[in-house]
Amino acid sequence: MPIDLENLKIAVGIATSALAILGTIFGWFGKAWTWFIALIGYKASPGIIDIPKKTIILVPMSRANSLWWHMGSMGGRPAMQIVGDLNVTNISKYDVVIMGAKLRKPKAMGHALVRAQGSAVYGSNHVIPELGITDLRFDFFVQPPVIEEGKTFKADIAVIDQFGNEHWLKGIEFPYM
Repeated sequence: MPIDLENLKIAVGIATSALAILGTIFGWFGKAWTWFIALIGYKASPGIIDIPKKTIILVPMSRANSLWWHMGSMGGRPAMQIVGDLNVTNISKYDVVIMGAKLRKPKAMGHALVRAQGSAVYGSNHVIPELGITDLRFDFFVQPPVIEEGKTFKADIAVIDQFGNEHWLKGIEFPYM
């Protein structure tokens, strides 16, 4: 069969129509498949482990002086020392290591030390086992001070885990000690 202009027009029209129909069918199929996967709750793992969004629960200790700040100095200049003691519960299916602490305003990074299970020793490399509960102490040094001595300092703080999650406590009050 010779290829002439009329046959070529018909062939291009048929091919274009077939592609449009297939695109529509597979578009619907893709949407139906996405809906079905969401319905059964399947989520593909993004890596070797599912990185949890929330691993710990933080609660300030309910004892006197568990949260405080005091004026000190660093390099001969005044600095605020901000300290807090928290109870921490690991709610994830993984062991958790606390990497540090963060102060929102003024911006500062601080230390976070975790009490070892069954011990009175605090350290930065202690693991909080799956579903474990322990104590945590954080501290910040802020220079220059942002509040006068004798006043209560109010701030938002975060504790950071090994997954990079920031677990925030908002509006925490640190009385002057």
